[in-house]
This record gives sequence, C-alpha cells and structure tokens, in this order.
Amino acid sequence: MCRIIQLVALLPILLAAVPGPVPLPGLWEHTVVYVVDEVNGSSLIADQAQSMLPSPPPYRACYSVSDLADPQSFLLSRNANQCHFSRYAMENGKITATGECEDSRYPALRVEGSGTYGANGYDFSFSGRAQSGEVTITFRGRDSGRRIGSCPAR
Repeated sequence: MCRIIQLVALLPILLAAVPGPVPLPGLWEHTVVYVVDEVNGSSLIADQAQSMLPSPPPYRACYSVSDLADPQSFLLSRNANQCHFSRYAMENGKITATGECEDSRYPALRVEGSGTYGANGYDFSFSGRAQSGEVTITFRGRDSGRRIGSCPAR
C-alpha cells in the first residue's frame, strides 16, 4: 500500500517530465497539399503554375516503435533526405521547423512552419520560397497525417 501511495505521489512529476504525446506505431496516412501564391511577384502566373505543379497524392506507411524514436524523420520522412532543418522542435503537442531543401527543379528552397501533433495524428502548416535561376516562387501548404490502424501482417 505504501508503494502505491509513493507512485501516486510521483505521478505528477513523471507526467511533467514527458515532453508531450508520442505518435503510436501502426499504419499512417500522410497528405501534403500546397498552393503556389506568386511566381516572380505575379499571382496570375502562380495560378497557371499551380496546374503544372499538383500536390502529391496521399501515401501510407507503416511505422514501428523504433521508427518513431526520431519524431523528425517520422513527421518529415518524405523530405528527410532533401532537407536540412536548422530549427526543429517537437514538444508538448506543438511542432515548429525551419529549413533549407533541395529539389531537382529548385536547388534553393526555404521552408518554415508550425503545427500540432498527438498520438494519432499531426497537422503542420508551412510557407516557403523557392529560387531557380531568375524564377522565384512563394508557396504555402499543409502536411497532415493520421494513424488509420495496425500495419498489415506480412
């Protein structure tokens, strides 16, 4: 009985030490949607460019506990090889990130954003600027994901 009381007394301290919710392992669906706002300062050209640069289709991926050990690679897994984040914080259910990315079309791409996360999902809004030669594009978007169940048996 004394041991239970000691654990109950320590519970608030232990909970305060946890940085926030931990994403659960399983099958996740990720969706990225973005909008081109301006091309060289023109929203008219941006509207035309948007039709040539559609948002990627949603994708699904299975994650184990070890995959989730590095939350940055989990949340930004599609971009991990192409981006270097100079600022990345994920705590208390909030995410903030700023980074430089490379793409075959845009070698200089700067992105920053913020959002929220929980055990079963995340929602990250971002904005950025891409430069390639004489072309400058400003854009914004949303990267969201949700756990949709267990991974299929192999």
